[in-house]
Amino acid sequence: MAAFVSDESSKGKGNLIGSVSRGSTLTDKVYDKLRHALLRGVWEPGQKITARSLSRDMEVSLTPVREAMMKLAIEGALEISETRAFLVPLLSRSKYEEVAGIRMALEPLATEAALPHITPKVIDRLEELNEQLKSLIEAEEFNKALQTDSEFHHTIYALADQEILKAMIDALWLRVGPTRTLLSHTFRKRLVGYANHKSIIAALRSGDAQASRAAVHHDIQVGAQSLCQALKD
Repeated sequence: MAAFVSDESSKGKGNLIGSVSRGSTLTDKVYDKLRHALLRGVWEPGQKITARSLSRDMEVSLTPVREAMMKLAIEGALEISETRAFLVPLLSRSKYEEVAGIRMALEPLATEAALPHITPKVIDRLEELNEQLKSLIEAEEFNKALQTDSEFHHTIYALADQEILKAMIDALWLRVGPTRTLLSHTFRKRLVGYANHKSIIAALRSGDAQASRAAVHHDIQVGAQSLCQALKD
């Protein structure tokens, strides 16, 4: 049986690790902005992103931008080419199917967990976002529509109040966010997502856990089936 080692031995030796400064660093702030943009599909798969251009756009120095981009690369949200350039990943069909399968397990779970916190005000917000989505698609502003779609889903998942589950979902969206820009023009113009969202809203309004899970599962499944047609093995 292993002996229990108390922390008594460290007494009198001072702080062995050292303190850390509180508050977000500039790198943290840049990372959060880039992560948010990737989650919502601001960039297209395969697109090259340079630290210099981001530094100029965000009006910060190169160092925090490079550090943030390297952190995202370690997480798999960005790729580094042989020439050390940062690229937005393009998932293969099998990888996307894998991620979609996990999303279909986790996101209905988050939706059910959010159900007790769905108020009339939240329903109003979801309906507002869905109508914005419809207007943006009809105007063929597809990238903005994807960002609105993302906000719709994450508005629900944030209410689940489960940090680990939310972090897992966010990690998956980081990987698929850019790939979602490959949805076909025909699929988008059919307003499939808009109709699916109406089903989600109706289920949430009624407080039906099973219907809420099924509606979110169906939304992910239908989108993934369409998107996979544009992906290579």
